[in-house]
Amino acid sequence: MSKLSTELKSLSRLALPVALSQLAIMGMGITDVLLAGHAGTDELAGLSLGANIWCVTILFFFGIGLITQALVGRYFGADDMQSLRNQIHQSLWLTLACGLLGVLTILLAAEILLMSGFEPSMAARAHDYLQAIAWGAVPMTMLAALRGSLEAMNLTQSVFWINFLIFLINIPLDYALVYGVWGLPKLGAEGCAWATAILLWAGFFASAAMLQWHKKIRHLQVFKDFSAPDMTVILSTFKLGFPIGLSVLIEMSMFAGAGMLIAYFGPLAAAANSIAISIASASFMIYLGFSAGVTIRASQQLGAKSFEGAHYSVKVGTSFNILLAFVLSVIFWVFREPLVSLYTNDAAVIQLAAQLLLLGAAFQVVDCLQAATIAALRAYHDTASAPKIQMFAYWLIGLPVAVGLGFYSDLPGISGPHGFWVAMLVSLTISSLLLLRRLLKVLAHPT
Repeated sequence: MSKLSTELKSLSRLALPVALSQLAIMGMGITDVLLAGHAGTDELAGLSLGANIWCVTILFFFGIGLITQALVGRYFGADDMQSLRNQIHQSLWLTLACGLLGVLTILLAAEILLMSGFEPSMAARAHDYLQAIAWGAVPMTMLAALRGSLEAMNLTQSVFWINFLIFLINIPLDYALVYGVWGLPKLGAEGCAWATAILLWAGFFASAAMLQWHKKIRHLQVFKDFSAPDMTVILSTFKLGFPIGLSVLIEMSMFAGAGMLIAYFGPLAAAANSIAISIASASFMIYLGFSAGVTIRASQQLGAKSFEGAHYSVKVGTSFNILLAFVLSVIFWVFREPLVSLYTNDAAVIQLAAQLLLLGAAFQVVDCLQAATIAALRAYHDTASAPKIQMFAYWLIGLPVAVGLGFYSDLPGISGPHGFWVAMLVSLTISSLLLLRRLLKVLAHPT
């Protein structure tokens, strides 16, 4: 078997379950959009606005805990199990604090939303959505540490099965709470939030149980003699994790921020954007999954001091990811209208969403390249570069382009809601190329 085949097999064994896990998580969001969309355009618009605020807020705190995967991966590769256990304990303390802050932030955002000038009915639905889903903030942030630890110890298949089962349960639970069947109240978009919060807690307990009792790591007794908070380790973890959270926040501020600004064009535009971004984001989950496989494999090899092996894993994994992005870009371009039609029967929403998805097909490759380079840099503990580059690309370049094209341009095809998607394409292109440049420098001088 060739070196390339061996590497692809090793990466796929790690990355494929992670990619499928990401799709399962994304599937919950798609289910929300599908059911809310068929419940009415107003329900879908409220869900879109509330979900955008939830994502911007909670994914910042969630991102802080993502560094656990790279840290535990290095200790696992170095066979330093005492440090591995302590790292997991301290990551859980850190993510618990992040979750509590997340609850307060989301509840505050729900109240501010009512005074922000959105269409009253849509704002009220989004407010109720946020008040419900805030109950899922703590398990959401702590899952970053739990899942990251499992994945870092090669238990990516176990994480997938947990996420897949939760995805399956979410379908009937969503349906029951949105439409009010089987004796449950009819809550519309708010029902999606309650379903998500309940299942986040289920995922938290399932992941903790897997970390404690999975046959491959049971001997490690991960939670034995659970450490008290160690501020030295917590602060060092936070120092590496905060830039990841900031990077996620900056990226989500573009996508979710665009969604919130597009909502000013009315429920039709908000619904169309929600559908298009839901489809485009499904592919991103695949890229994110394969990129996480690179983080895990490269981190383990760096822990074992195999710098050449880590370099090769990054090279092969990134190249494969980009090839996949080309394929998905073509699929979105060819099948954009049938894909959009799965979400709604509203002809006007379908027409606009299909136009936006055409732009989504255009940014697949650069979106993929950005995810791949950030994941590779994370394995080398370079978490600070991404937010600096993204801040420049999204806020200094993308935001002015978005506002200019979205609100002040009359150019056909790139004004109004379309203008925000053009700005996303510009921002992602600049960000991905600068991140690639940074990665090449790091690979030239690994530590």
